[in-house]
Amino acid sequence: MDLKGLEDLLALLEEQSFTRAAKRRHVTQPAFSRRIRLLEDWLGVGIVDRRTKPVSILPAGRELEEGFRDLVTRLYALRSRIQAKSKHQDKISFVAQHTLAISRFPRLIKSIKRQLPDTAYRVTPVNNYECESQFRKEGQFLLCYEATHFEFDFSGSPVKRVFLNKDALIPVISRDALQQFKSIQSLLAGNIPMLMYQEGGFMADVIARSCLPQVMRDYKIDVICESAFSASLKEMVLADMGVAWLAEGIIEKEISAGTLISLDSYFGATELDVVLYYREDNQSEQAKRVFDYLLSPV
Repeated sequence: MDLKGLEDLLALLEEQSFTRAAKRRHVTQPAFSRRIRLLEDWLGVGIVDRRTKPVSILPAGRELEEGFRDLVTRLYALRSRIQAKSKHQDKISFVAQHTLAISRFPRLIKSIKRQLPDTAYRVTPVNNYECESQFRKEGQFLLCYEATHFEFDFSGSPVKRVFLNKDALIPVISRDALQQFKSIQSLLAGNIPMLMYQEGGFMADVIARSCLPQVMRDYKIDVICESAFSASLKEMVLADMGVAWLAEGIIEKEISAGTLISLDSYFGATELDVVLYYREDNQSEQAKRVFDYLLSPV
């Protein structure tokens, strides 16, 4: 028995016809029938009843279908892993702050893949305050935010830092939600429905140290919901539930399309640094090539 025989069987079980299955497998019907017979001989049980017209699948064939399908999937997965190893394609491990795993990581990898197409990656999203411990535990790269009040300290460790770009937390409301208030002035005059980050998280601390004190002093705030995740708050804003500070990197398209309206001139925005750290003590040549590429002039 080989993989081709298993795929023949699955084609027959799905098509329930020797003619259609043979056509799908690009062989003649007699040749396909012989291959199924060889498989039946190897299994020691009949799979099809050839006495009926058209042929019918015997119970043994139906019972084996799930196991054979799983086996085929596993064999292809094993082949992919072997092929990857033959190319020295070890997965490069990134630890990334949740929001950056959505906004910055895909663009970063797309850029790298253009120059290093055979690289493969694994990303572990974590809270910004948990990034350091997770990075020391398993990461080769750390993609994170830093702010005025918070920077990572890897002094004494073989870790390199690269500044990538700026991001900003911007207060936004959906266009439809704003229309319900008739105007921005009407929104500001009443209880403002606010969607907030959970206390104790990095984003919550950034807002609390920058924009929130003035907002709390100048306006009436009604906290509708709290969440630790920017993606969750974004969906709530898009569902017309209220105002939230969101990273510009995950709302660029919505701001450009006018789906989300910035309120930064009223509530204030705050900048964040997007930073990449690299562990020089890792043994991956692929990771070293990626870091060298990131350091090279664009």
